[in-house]
Amino acid sequence: MSRREARALIWEGCEALIRELIKASFQAATLPHPPLELPDFPAIQPETSEKLTDQAVGIFLNDRAGFNHRLSSIVDDRTPDYVRRNIDPEKLREKWTSENSEMISEALIFKMSSDWLSSALDERSPDTDRWYLGVSLLIGLSLNGSNVAREEGFHLLTSISMARPPRIQTPKSSGPHHLAWNPDNETHPDEVPHPSGVLAASIILDTLSGNQVSNSQILPYWLESLTVSRKLSMHLNVPNRLMTLLNQRDYTNSKMAVKSAIQLISEYPQESHDLLTLASKHHDSETRRELASSLQRISSDDTQLALRLMEGLLQDEDSDTRVLATTFLSSLVRYDIPTFSVKASEVLQRGDERMTQRIVDSAMREYLSINPMDEDSLLSYAWISSGESSKSRLVGLVMQQLEVTEEGFKRSCRRIFQSSNEEYYDLKKRILRRDASLEYLMPS
Repeated sequence: MSRREARALIWEGCEALIRELIKASFQAATLPHPPLELPDFPAIQPETSEKLTDQAVGIFLNDRAGFNHRLSSIVDDRTPDYVRRNIDPEKLREKWTSENSEMISEALIFKMSSDWLSSALDERSPDTDRWYLGVSLLIGLSLNGSNVAREEGFHLLTSISMARPPRIQTPKSSGPHHLAWNPDNETHPDEVPHPSGVLAASIILDTLSGNQVSNSQILPYWLESLTVSRKLSMHLNVPNRLMTLLNQRDYTNSKMAVKSAIQLISEYPQESHDLLTLASKHHDSETRRELASSLQRISSDDTQLALRLMEGLLQDEDSDTRVLATTFLSSLVRYDIPTFSVKASEVLQRGDERMTQRIVDSAMREYLSINPMDEDSLLSYAWISSGESSKSRLVGLVMQQLEVTEEGFKRSCRRIFQSSNEEYYDLKKRILRRDASLEYLMPS
């Protein structure tokens, strides 16, 4: 396909996409009012999607130079390396462009939305007509679950909240790396969200939450990004939005809500506690697994919360969740040996081979180095509940225990003997296979 044909394909695709996106956003909900407008030129809400569509398509069709510039920028940025290294890169680039015309069209429309919102958020001369065009395309892309909206749309949402043009950053103060820096003159500008911008952003989030596709494929990713900003989290009611997602019975992306809740712990301890507690009882096993795998991260902010969550997850009906929670339990041996000993004893006595193996592989050696006498009988519990894959490792640990304390070795053998003759003779056979001279230390 020639370069002209590839461009023509994307040109036609963009026009059709503009019509589709504006119609979808207009039907989903009332478009938010622009955050900025001049008193003498108040914003006029579009009456129908057809009028807004005709306006957007008209601007698009009359700006061929803008289309070419955006297209070249997108193709240059996204062309894979294998295309660039090809013996005929130009030909392969055209083929790649035509094969990825849908993705490129969405990226181009997103750039148009960003440019139009930039004009609408210019505090000196805000263009309210461009606002409705830009925000309708952003909402439309999000309702479609577009990848570009998921990955980059949050930055536009932030700009809207702040009522600042996209990509315009707050000027930073000079620092010690500047010759003219003076610590006495150091200032820390604290950017505050714009009230009208927050209202517009809230309407956008509400619109996304009402659509099944955007509610699962876009909204949770934007909420996770919002958690890094305390003020935006507060003004846009992020904790309550996350709670709403977790409470939805058929929701399919709850694990993103778990990631977001973890990031809120330092600023919103009670809200994050409620979110994570709800996640620990969630019907979706993927959500509980995500939580179990994040216990170490939670512990760095709130150890007691992590321990409470671990208690429930260790008894979860899902085997993978239990094993992931056991991983966190095993890590306690390094800094909370009393808690580890108590909980590991309970886990090992359940007879779950996978959980036992995780403790044996991750914690038992360190536990014995701290407590070679094994007063908590973890070694004997582990042997009895272990499968074949863990027993060879345990035999090695028992032999190492003997090197440190003969009495501890005898106690371990005696405990296993008292618990199960069959398991004891299996242990004895394995030990004597390694060193037959140790028979005198073992019960007959």
